[in-house]
Amino acid sequence: MKWSGLVFVLLCAATATGCATAVPTMVGGSTTPEHRTDLGLGGAARVPLGKLKNWDTGEPNYQPDASAGGVVPMGYGRYGLTDRWDLGLLVAGTMARADFRNETLLQDGSTRTALVLGLSPYGGWIAEDGARASGGRAGFEVPVAYGVEIGGVYEFWLGARASGEWVKGDFERDETNASLQSGFGIRVGPVIGMALGIRRFHALVELTAAYEHWSIGGFDSGSRLKRNGVALIPGFALRLRL
Repeated sequence: MKWSGLVFVLLCAATATGCATAVPTMVGGSTTPEHRTDLGLGGAARVPLGKLKNWDTGEPNYQPDASAGGVVPMGYGRYGLTDRWDLGLLVAGTMARADFRNETLLQDGSTRTALVLGLSPYGGWIAEDGARASGGRAGFEVPVAYGVEIGGVYEFWLGARASGEWVKGDFERDETNASLQSGFGIRVGPVIGMALGIRRFHALVELTAAYEHWSIGGFDSGSRLKRNGVALIPGFALRLRL
């Protein structure tokens, strides 16, 4: 495994700024082949819509920290443990996710199809910004996708992802004060993506449309604030297979 290349890609993403929760799956058409390494570098965005975007509540301004929109750099590395299992690490902004994936081969040949299932714990931090103190988040995601590879040139995947996430931190009350709050969110939605390239080099694009439900507490009144809506998570990457 080319550990030096993997470390370089992940450091490029980890040292760049950005706090949006923009974490694509980048499933691809299959798992990484046995004893091969995939390195990807690109970016992702989170676009909250409706109530997820406009949280005008008069309560502490936790939303920009806990469920931010924006664009972040992204890098990942995956290694094929066997012809059906791979292990990887993806970094997007201040978030990191471990991927342990399995594929079930449905059809082999010049057109190859497979069902890819992942188990993906993740975590990250909320960077300090003015009156807002730093916080943290952790979660677990299960992505599943139907993948197609055609002649090693074209890949397509269609599936879904579901995750649960816990957030805790000191969030802004006014220009000088913050208060400790915590919350829990769930996210579920469809994923579609494609890749195009030759031999070892491919360009990937992907889009998630996720329904999110958040419940945040810790206010002086002891109440909890709940919000739900849809967020779009587009992502892109250039992938090199070693």
